[in-house]
Parts: sequence; structure tokens; C-alpha cells
Amino acid sequence: MYELEHDDQVFEYYDQAPSIKLDYCSADGKRLGVFHTADFFVIRADRAGWEECKTEEELVRLSERNPNRYRRGDHGWICPPGREYAERFGLYYRVRSSAEINWLFQRNIQFLEDYLRTTLEVGSLFRCRVLALVAAQPGCSLENLFRATDGEVSRDEVYALIAAGDIFVDLQSALLLEPENVSVWLEKPLRSDGGQAGSLAVHPDSSAEINTQQIQHRLLLASEADLAEATRRFHIVSRKLRGERHDPVPCRTFRRWIAAYRAAQIERGSGYLGLLPKPNHGNPVNKLPEQARSLMMEFIDKDYETLKQKTMYATWSVLKLACDRAQIPAPSYKTFTIAVHLRAGAEQIQKRRGHRAAYPHQPFFWELEQRTPRHGDRPFEIAHIDHTQADVWAVCSQTGHILGRPWISLLTDAFSRRILAVHLTFDPPSYRSCMMILRECVRRHSRLPQILVVDGGKEFQSIYFETLLARCEVTKKTRPPAKARFGSTCERIFGTTNHQFLHNLQGNTQVAHSTRQITKSVDPRSHATWPLKELHRRLCEYAYEIYDTIHHPALGQSPREAFNAAIAQTGSRLHRQITYDRDFLILTLPTTRKGTAKITAGRGMKVNNLYYWSEHFRNPTWETRQVPVRYDPFDVGTAYAFVDGQWVECHSEYYSALHGHSERELHLASEELRKRRENHSEQFVVTARKLAEFLESVEVEEALLIQRLSDLEARSLQAQPRPSTKNADQGTDRCCESPPTRDTQPPADPPASFPIYGEI
Repeated sequence: MYELEHDDQVFEYYDQAPSIKLDYCSADGKRLGVFHTADFFVIRADRAGWEECKTEEELVRLSERNPNRYRRGDHGWICPPGREYAERFGLYYRVRSSAEINWLFQRNIQFLEDYLRTTLEVGSLFRCRVLALVAAQPGCSLENLFRATDGEVSRDEVYALIAAGDIFVDLQSALLLEPENVSVWLEKPLRSDGGQAGSLAVHPDSSAEINTQQIQHRLLLASEADLAEATRRFHIVSRKLRGERHDPVPCRTFRRWIAAYRAAQIERGSGYLGLLPKPNHGNPVNKLPEQARSLMMEFIDKDYETLKQKTMYATWSVLKLACDRAQIPAPSYKTFTIAVHLRAGAEQIQKRRGHRAAYPHQPFFWELEQRTPRHGDRPFEIAHIDHTQADVWAVCSQTGHILGRPWISLLTDAFSRRILAVHLTFDPPSYRSCMMILRECVRRHSRLPQILVVDGGKEFQSIYFETLLARCEVTKKTRPPAKARFGSTCERIFGTTNHQFLHNLQGNTQVAHSTRQITKSVDPRSHATWPLKELHRRLCEYAYEIYDTIHHPALGQSPREAFNAAIAQTGSRLHRQITYDRDFLILTLPTTRKGTAKITAGRGMKVNNLYYWSEHFRNPTWETRQVPVRYDPFDVGTAYAFVDGQWVECHSEYYSALHGHSERELHLASEELRKRRENHSEQFVVTARKLAEFLESVEVEEALLIQRLSDLEARSLQAQPRPSTKNADQGTDRCCESPPTRDTQPPADPPASFPIYGEI
């Protein structure tokens, strides 16, 4: 798609064009007619047609299964039925393979994507300055251009001129990340000298090339001991031929060495090869009859490599019985085990224990070709977001009661390994955690990453999360399920955080890994002292100050140093900044499934079965109209409506009872009410009035109370002043200290903001 978007010969392209019918014969000769939807329909300057894009591996697999549909031609892959259909209308059908991708171009376009999505205005004076320098030195390197304009024109402005086409850079052959190798022109240079093209045939000495290849191949087969022995023989033969004294060697052995040396000198051009010990001693022919060997491989495939997980001896016993019945020699148990071990690996484990068990045994993916780096070329290009439950118990700051193990959400930059944002909450992962972690990233950096890598969790499939990413032009990529290596960057940071910070706090859960050894005296819940607010403050201090400045072995420097150095080289991209204001905060709030709500006269709008009112609704022109709405998941007493070109705050009809209660708390309360009425014959509907009365009553159960305390901790955390990232005078040892000693008993007079639930 990048190539189509930036190809001058492409006028228009449409993805997922209407289906066309392909007629072809299957591998067994059966006539097939299938409706096929091509990836693109492209209108070019000289032609138009369908284009299907697939990976090289997928095309190889499909060509083996359907040779009449996909076939490798002289100039790439072809689809005969697609070509036949297109030719009826004077169009073309093209199959594009991943082998055709120019990865340099892909990396360059991804590098410039921030400037292509959002235009950066370059002043006319700065633009003329750059154009004058390029005109004076056509073909100068991009690095020299940066040096010549240093202090006058920023790198962001130069990249913006490249993206706009004001200056030309060959994105197909030069990497922008290596400016010393990039040539800059005012316009695309001509590559032809106007003469007639010809060809020059060169015929090198083929025999010398063959001899060189044979010598290299034979030397690669020799071990270190073989080379040492051949060198010893060579010295003896050389001394003998020169008439010098040499080590005593039997005459027959010496004559054999001389003959081998001279034969190799004539046949291969190197007598040294004749002195190498002969490899592969012994008879390589398998003594087992072909019928017995085929039967053995069949039993390994169909009897041993199954989900029954039979032992090798059990399968060999059945094989021996089958060989006796067929009156053929049975392989020995040793031969059978050798054959099984030769097939050992990820494929065998997957057949016996499933793909999850086989995943650790699969080989790592080594990129032998230059492609897009897995961690990107710059900061904020690729980021990972993930959640994990902290290995420490937290308590209520008001009562000292155990509230549970909080959940940690991290947003990490893949390129610099820097932690961009941290969020701590008692609620399990949900769209609320995703919204808050992105909100924290914008608060700290005024930026969001270009590509966000997530796992297959439901919280990342939320319509609220998807909408926020679309509004901020963030591309979401989902990691394959049960493929832990795709998220190794974020998972490794979780492990480092546990090892360096959380496992050094009171109430950590290390001892809980051996559940049978836990006693009351060592139970981590008995030693928990950290409230959520203090734990969050120390976790932020560790993530933003301690971890950020520690030397990282994969980078050769600290994450902060790698981040700042890359920003200086690739541009700060200030035009992509997001203002952390009220509009952005409302943007991070979720909306309803419908997205709008109807304004009812006298009552307002209904959101999640609750009515909300604003003074703006008194205008009769808004009655019965649908307006965009959003609600605060941490305070269901408040919602927002887009009226008169602005977001206005609306309050619930039971604001005094619902104010301060989170969406999750109301969900738990609703479930509690339904459970109490589940034995009634009539259908019980949870109304706003019943819900408000229930929340004000003294009949609050433990689950609702715990959620209420957790929400209080979360709100106190959000209300606290943000830790300064500039204050780095606190050492690592202080991050693991216990909080100040306090009375864990409930206060005699609770503050007004802390509700009294009666007897607990």
C-alpha cells in the first residue's frame, strides 16, 4: 500500500474490490469455480487491473496445493485463471509476492510517516535556504546538508521538505537513517545518457572457478584435527621431495601420500587436498530393509507422534509385532530410538503435546535480509503495552485492610527500551487501564507512539480503545497468541521491575511460589504495609528515574541516553504533539455502544440506564436530538455531551448518591441486586433509584466494600501531585524502604470524603 500511495504512475487504487469468479481445475482434475476478492484494484497511467498480495511462503504452499491457480512464471508468480478473467475486459491480474518488497523504501516511508500524516509548515526563508544549498551542491549528502543548516533549519524541517517533494531523495536505494549515504537533489536526476544500450559478454576461466569451489567445499568438510593431520603430512612430503630429512614414516604409507598428493595436484589443482584424511569412514548403506524402514517411520508418525504420548518402548513393541506378522526383519530398539531422536524437535513436540509446549523449542527467527527492524528505527515508532499483577500486596491507606495485589500497566518504547508511562490500579485489565496509560503518556511526553503492539486481550479490542487510537492516528498491531517472544521487550521489563524493585518490598509474594511452605508468620499478607498511593509514587520513581538511567546491555547505554540521542538524530517531530487539556481528557473517556444519546425534555439524556442533566438542555431546539456522549468510568455521577460545539458536563439525577462511585462498583452493585431477586418469578430490573438506594444502604457486602476502598485509593492516587521527573537525587536504596509507620486501626472520626457503611 505504501508503494501504491507514493507511485506517480498510480492514479487511484481500491482495496477489497468486488469479487470476481475464477474457473480452474484442482490438483485432482475437478472443475472449480470460486469467487475471489483481490486485495487491490489499481488504475495506473497506462493500464488497470487487480493485484493480489501474498507472502512468498504462502504462495509456495498454495502452489503445491493448487498448481493450476498459482504458478511460478518467468518473471514472478502468476495466477492463470485471474489473468484469463482480466484479459476478457482488457485488464491485467498481477500476483505480488513479499519477495518484491523494497524494505529500504518501506523503512523510509515509515520514517517519514509523521510528516506525511501531519504537514509541518516550513518558513519560506528556511525553505529557500535549503533549496539554495542543494542547488549549489547537487547530490550532496544529507549529513552535509544537516551540518550546513545546523542552527538555522531543524532536521524536522528538512524531513518535511523531503516528504513534501520539495527536495528529492531516492527512497528506493538509500536509508534516511544513514544520512551520510543519502544524496539530495532538487529534482529526480536523469539516469540515461541517451545512447543505445548494449551488452558486453565476459567469459572467465570456468575451470579455475570450478577448482576454487571444489577446494573451498573440501576444506569446509575438514575438521580441525583433519587440517592438522594434513599439514603434518604436507611438511613430510615437502621435505622428502626437497631431499631433506623428515620424520620416520613407513615406506608404503609415504608412497600412498605421494600418489594422493600428485593426483590431487592434477585433478583439483591443489595437492594439499589429497593429504586430507578421508571423511565418512565405514559403509553408509542402511542395513535395514526398505520395507521395514518404511513401516518403522509409519509407526513413528501415526503411533508415537500422537496426543496419546506413548513411550518409545510401547510403540516399538507394536512395531515389532507388526513386523513379525508381515514376516519382515524388525528393527532393534536402539535403531528405533535413534530414528525417533532424529525427528525430535518442535514439530514432534507439537504433535504429542500441542503448539504451546512446542513454542519454546521453535528456532528463533533470524533475519538474514535487510528488512524493517523489529524494534523500529527511532523512539515513538513502536511501543508495547501490557499488564501484569504486581508481586506485592497493597493495603488501604484508611483502614490498613488488605485490598489485594494491584495491576501494573506499562507502555514501553521498543527502540530505546524506555518506560513511557506507568499505571497502577486494583481493577483487572480493562479499557479503563488502556485509556489511563495512554493519558499518562500524553501527560509526560505530549506524544503517542506511531505503532502500538498489544496482545489479544479483550481490553485491547474495546471500541473505546480503538476509537482513541484512530482519532490519534496510532496503528495497532496484535501479537500472535501464545507467542511470548513477540512481546519479549515488555515482558523483560516486567521481570526487571520485579527483580530490582517489587521483590525488595515488604509484602512481596516471592515466598508464595512455594505454597506448602507458607506459614502464618511468613505469609506476605501479614507483612503488607504499602498503600496504593505510596506504591505508585515509588514505582514511578523507579521507572522514570532509576531504571531510566541504568546501563542497558542491549543498548550499550541507558534507555534515557538512547532515547535522547535518537531524538536528536531523527527529529523531535513537535508537530505531532498532543495537548494535554480538557478536550483530550474527554477524548480518553469511553462512550456508549451507540455513541450518541437522545435528549428527553425535562429529564436530559440517558447513558447506561442513568439520566443526566445540563442547563444547556433547556434550549428547546435540542429536544429529541441525538448528541455525542461520553461518561467517566471512575465517576458515574458525571457524563459529557457535545452541545453547541463544545463538551458540556452533565450530572446524574441521583448525583449525590452516585458521585464518586466507579462504573465497576455500580456493575458489582447491580449484580448483587439481581442475585438477591433471582428467586422471584417476576423479572427484576435494576433502575437508577434502586441502585442509588442500595449504595446508600448499610447492606453493602464484602465484594462491594473492597471495590469501594479500591476506588478510593485510585482517586487519591489521581488527585496527588505528579512526581517530578527532574528530581533524581533519591537513590535506589530508598525505593525499597517501607513507608512511614502509621496506625493501622480505623480512625475514630473518618473524614467526610470517606463514607461510613455501618458495621463492617
